[in-house]
Amino acid sequence: MRRLLMAGTILLVMTSAAMAQTHVMNDPELAGAQKAMDAGQTAEALALFEEAAAEGDSTAMEHIAQIYLSGGNGVSQDYHAALHWAQKAADAGKGRGNLLVGQIWMNGWGVAVDLDKALDHFHQARALGDIKAGRYVGLIAQKRGDDIAAAKSFLKAAEAGDITSQFYIGRAYEWGTGVSIDYAKAMEWYTKSASRGDIIASDGMVGLAGLYETGKGISKDFERAVALYRQAAELGNVKAAEALLRLGL
Repeated sequence: MRRLLMAGTILLVMTSAAMAQTHVMNDPELAGAQKAMDAGQTAEALALFEEAAAEGDSTAMEHIAQIYLSGGNGVSQDYHAALHWAQKAADAGKGRGNLLVGQIWMNGWGVAVDLDKALDHFHQARALGDIKAGRYVGLIAQKRGDDIAAAKSFLKAAEAGDITSQFYIGRAYEWGTGVSIDYAKAMEWYTKSASRGDIIASDGMVGLAGLYETGKGISKDFERAVALYRQAAELGNVKAAEALLRLGL
């Protein structure tokens, strides 16, 4: 029987994602699976996660679902298997499991789109501390034409630290979608979204670049805009690359 080494002093206020990461790092078998994932050995990682899941480890179930959703590196994409394992994790009370189930129903991955089912799981994920869940609650509100509710959800998730929600609420303030136009707040949230400096943060860079290019709420600064577009493009952001082409750069 595997020994679970997760420390009992983990604070209850940690998000479900942070708790899951702590669990992975403190469990030798899960840590080995994660190491294989990081090395691009997805099939090996899947086998290790499946061993843990067979013993009832719900964090492993979440990882299995994510692997089947993405596929690659020797593992075929399998939405049916992804839903099976995500639902098992959700049934075990996992926030990220609920988030994944919600994404499957929202996007119609291997199932007919069902926004009500998706929303129910996103609400459960948010209640369980997954900071990304509010983003998807907001996206469903947008799909249903309720921009005010969407902005409220994006703001709540942004304040909890979700980078993409920080970009979404920044864009809402720039465009006046569900909130009054406020370029200062748009700048604030785009800056927070961009601060991590990786591909996920690159949308925030594009948002900032747009403000500098157009002079919304600030003096126009073409050089600063171009620098931000280039930084985002180098990270793989398609919109940034398109902006550079539009500018003839």
